Amino acid sequence: MDFETRAALPAEELSIQDLRQALWRYAYPDQKIEEMVARGELFRLRRGFYAVAPALRQKPLSLEVVANRLYGPSYISLQYALSWYGMIPERASVVTSICMKRAKEFRTDVGVFRYAHVKQDTYTPGSDLVQLEDGRTFLMATREKALVDLFALDRGAVLRSGRSVERRLFEDLRVDEDAFDALDAEALALFANRYGYERTRQLAAFHKKRAGGRQ
Repeated sequence: MDFETRAALPAEELSIQDLRQALWRYAYPDQKIEEMVARGELFRLRRGFYAVAPALRQKPLSLEVVANRLYGPSYISLQYALSWYGMIPERASVVTSICMKRAKEFRTDVGVFRYAHVKQDTYTPGSDLVQLEDGRTFLMATREKALVDLFALDRGAVLRSGRSVERRLFEDLRVDEDAFDALDAEALALFANRYGYERTRQLAAFHKKRAGGRQ
């Protein structure tokens, strides 16, 4: 990739529209894009969406930005968001998101991206716009929404008591207890009630009980 072409690319994560605009001086920009993919200068993550190859990047690739733009509308949630917030000790190897389209997984040259489906009434509210230092942005669930999403989609779990919720949180998921106690009770209850599952209601009730015990 020549210097002028690299300088014209506005980001490390690029839609085909971004690339066409950057390559306007070429008579056949789509052909140029295919040549760049063939030379390994661009990774095609899915049809119409690309990432600059590592050796040519001017800044680190944002997996979070990729996740939002790869398949959407979507917001990052579940294990990846909890790891991002430091609520669980494990570093998430898969970027997990919530969407309203059908569930999907993409295995790409830059990582694995997994999307879980929820209905529209449980998709919002509960996500914030996160801005990186360079101005790039992505949507991520709040701490409360990420945890409720995880419980809501954990369909195999039988959580009908505070004790079962406690085991799931602190033994299985290894959620940090101080971080859990610091969650906003009203927000947690709002998201839990929107799903309306016994397991999400038990989560909110367990948090409320712990908060009452600390008073």
